[in-house]
Amino acid sequence: MTSHLLALFLSVIAVILPLRYGCSDITGGHCVRPHSRPYMAAIQIRDKTVCGGALVRKQWVLTAAHCTNKTLVTRVVLGAHNAFKAEKNQQRFKILRFYPHPQFNRSSKENDIMLLKLDTMANLNKYVDLLSLPDTGEDIKPGSKCTVAGWGEKSSGKLPKCLREATVDVVDRKICGREYYKKHKMNITRNMLCAGGKKRFSKRDACPGDSGGPLICGRKYSGIVSFGENCTSGVNPGVYTRLTETYIEWIKKTLSLNGEVWDRQDSPNK
Repeated sequence: MTSHLLALFLSVIAVILPLRYGCSDITGGHCVRPHSRPYMAAIQIRDKTVCGGALVRKQWVLTAAHCTNKTLVTRVVLGAHNAFKAEKNQQRFKILRFYPHPQFNRSSKENDIMLLKLDTMANLNKYVDLLSLPDTGEDIKPGSKCTVAGWGEKSSGKLPKCLREATVDVVDRKICGREYYKKHKMNITRNMLCAGGKKRFSKRDACPGDSGGPLICGRKYSGIVSFGENCTSGVNPGVYTRLTETYIEWIKKTLSLNGEVWDRQDSPNK
């Protein structure tokens, strides 16, 4: 196959590839200072990090609903910098139960949010800490700068040796929605946020393995990595589940029904 035909083949593939969960690898990102994001959780199957999440209570991790996998042994690792090797500050847990949102729809990708109950409570310290939920589910204005972190695959296909973070800009929902509908017949709803890099050929985004990780806007927990195009080859921004008031109430209700008192828990780093 000539180089011209190969280039043509790859361009066709880029057009027809379906949307992928987690493509919302922190492309264009950098390694964070070790343990500067103590709330980050790595959700693993057979030592491979398949999703991210955030510790919101000592026994609860918030992530994306599409990260559900009840057929394979899944664990959660807290306190990691390199999630792919054992570190002395890591805490490892089995998942006692999955609580995906009851209206989660894999086709429309609506309500892509889930709680995980760990088999024991985490020991809070400077390596493992809680991420506070927002008091309200206010929308995030276009142009706002946010950060997203994870252990997803790098653009080269290699696994990162550290927790990586990228700064992304919130994109107007109407503009984002038009592009996704035109290309994928996908509706971007008010339960979603769009964010990514401004320059087409300087992609900053999140990839497989980053799903479920937190989007932080103005120091507030604002969204969850949900889906996007084929990571670095995609033009459109990544899409995040927005932490709306409805979702926050669902979180509180789910925890309450499972014996978790919602009063703010003490944390050594607050």
